[in-house]
Amino acid sequence: MVNTEHPWLPDDAGEAFDPVSHSGVEVTNDTPMAVIPRGGGREVGRSCYQIETQHSTILVDCGLSQGGDEKFPDFRGLSTDDVDAVFLTHAHVDHCGGLPVAENRGLLDDDAKIFATEPTIQIAQTLLQDSLNLHLREAGSSSAEQQFTEQDVDAVFRRFSAIDYTTDSDPIPVRDLLPDAEKVEPLTVQVGNAAHLLGSAWFAFESHGHRVVFSGDIGNRAKQLPDVDVPPQADHLFIESTYGATHSHRSLTDAETELFDLLSDAIRNGEPVLIPTFATGRAQTLLLMFNDRGHALPGTLGEDFQLVVDGMAQEITDHYHNHITDDMFYDDGIVNRATETGMTTPFLPSGITTPKTDRDRQRIFERFSPATGEQVPIILAPSGMLSGGNSPRYLAELVARYEDGHVVPTGYQANGTLGAGLQNAKKAGTEKATKLITASPFAADWPQSEYVSWVEIDGETQTRLTVPTSWLTSLSGLSAHAAQSGLLSFVRDVSPENVALIHGPVYAQEAFGEHLMENVESIEQLSRARLLTPTPIERDPSIDAATLSEDATSSSEDIRNQIDDLHDTVTALSEEIADTRNDGLSEAEVRAVIREMTE
Repeated sequence: MVNTEHPWLPDDAGEAFDPVSHSGVEVTNDTPMAVIPRGGGREVGRSCYQIETQHSTILVDCGLSQGGDEKFPDFRGLSTDDVDAVFLTHAHVDHCGGLPVAENRGLLDDDAKIFATEPTIQIAQTLLQDSLNLHLREAGSSSAEQQFTEQDVDAVFRRFSAIDYTTDSDPIPVRDLLPDAEKVEPLTVQVGNAAHLLGSAWFAFESHGHRVVFSGDIGNRAKQLPDVDVPPQADHLFIESTYGATHSHRSLTDAETELFDLLSDAIRNGEPVLIPTFATGRAQTLLLMFNDRGHALPGTLGEDFQLVVDGMAQEITDHYHNHITDDMFYDDGIVNRATETGMTTPFLPSGITTPKTDRDRQRIFERFSPATGEQVPIILAPSGMLSGGNSPRYLAELVARYEDGHVVPTGYQANGTLGAGLQNAKKAGTEKATKLITASPFAADWPQSEYVSWVEIDGETQTRLTVPTSWLTSLSGLSAHAAQSGLLSFVRDVSPENVALIHGPVYAQEAFGEHLMENVESIEQLSRARLLTPTPIERDPSIDAATLSEDATSSSEDIRNQIDDLHDTVTALSEEIADTRNDGLSEAEVRAVIREMTE
């Protein structure tokens, strides 16, 4: 049978398939690392990358996918106790949600640790507990196989170990972190702030003078977070490309203005608003906006409108406040506000409604009077893609109860999610979109309505939901992901010879790849990472991936000469800067010396 989904893999690539041995890549001093994507290649979700060295097996992230058929990382070829450590870039479930599955399958060594910053650990524990609850509901209400248990999640929690950013300190020897003290691992790791989420990080691993950087998700969008830490120069870069086709996001100020204009009109017209939001990062950005600008909305909070913050967004906000005075994780403006004015809960506007039970959620609708326009609900509820949590439940209640309303997605909608389905229906000009969801009503049954009903599909009870597409207003500009310009800046800082695009849709990777080839002169080879296809970390790698260009230079001799001149200028400047750090040696020379010493 031909492997149509991943045609670069053998047709007989079963559970025992070992991508490293199949590729013929041999890890040696000259090739001290090989990177194998186990998720996140040509998709937004289930990020997971294996670093294979002579002495250890390490994972960078281990996430799940919220859309599509393949939910968890592809662990083929990994055996019991193979994984010596995991480095987690941040807490979003598409980067950490697969950890309990790896635990359930016994892939982690008994003493293996999961390394992340302290905020990442706290937030990940909350998200993983919620992921467990959702997974158990899905497994209990359908034929889906249960992949992990509460015991697995608890075991993951016990493995967490906090690390700090290293931008002001020396790299960390990985051998000091591994469970087996007898392993002599000549590998170091640097950790920097990625400004995507509270506690988010990029990682730079180096061995025998070869360095590879994993970007994680790059931010620089949320005003409450500091700037991205400048990464070191490296031979190889694995960089996210979620918004690689978007030159730049609209300003946060413009997005905020559009949102508050919509909310003002909704309050005046007595129309409820549902803002499906990611509980981590996006919810706090929105809450900070409400705290700073909520006074400008018409009427009075608690009388004319309700601001409802539901689900995990409440608990995650508590984690955000735990670190509010730490300038390692926050922008100076937020820290100064907390320390000088005593505003230690800037992500918690006063007077909000925080329902705990379904009875609390019913009261939201009981207080609202469409006829008089009193107590108009503005509801912030996870998930941001309407694929779980309480946001799809709220959506069903709203369309069943009211003639008019608003649904305002504020972020990326992955293929296969309800949010993406509604967006596609509106783009196609469809007046109403009918979808099937797995969700329960807040009371014993859905309100009687032609828009919401129960149906039996293959023996499973689901809810048929019809949503007027006129309700949908997708709000751009709030993404925590850097757009093309921000990603380009990160690549230029790394100045890599080899770039692999990860964590992004095909169209975004193609557009971003072309942009990089035109604007980063250091790149000699640029590819799109392939699932289970090793990339050897060496000076002149042979990458079995979809190379976007066979030749990074222009065919025009004039343009080539100009690029060569520019290269000489940039190199000279880079070396002058490096001289101040390395006692007269450039970073490239330092790595060359290390290679010679270890050969």
